[in-house]
Amino acid sequence: MDKLDPDDSRAPYVQVTEKLRADIYDGTYAPGDKLPSLAKLVEHFGVSVGTVKRALGQLQDDQVIVTRQGQGSYVRATLPPAAVETSGGLDNVYDQLATIRQLLDSVERQLRAHD
Repeated sequence: MDKLDPDDSRAPYVQVTEKLRADIYDGTYAPGDKLPSLAKLVEHFGVSVGTVKRALGQLQDDQVIVTRQGQGSYVRATLPPAAVETSGGLDNVYDQLATIRQLLDSVERQLRAHD
């Protein structure tokens, strides 16, 4: 099971989205591969069906996967560049800023511990 980080300030669906996106771009799921079923993803991440559906919806909006009714979700044959994360609008920017803020807080705590 790939539990979500309870200290991560991002919404659970964003964490699931990014974990699946990373798996796709690192080759765990190749273009054309079928993703695990909703039930398996729910079990794998320890989240609700709604959270997984929202994550898959985001990946579909980002043109990373395609979902076929009754057949499942598949990695697109042609993926958008991994480094270009412009979709998601302002919410995506806020999520990225929250992640940066969390990393900075962690570094500051480590620096204070060494003083």
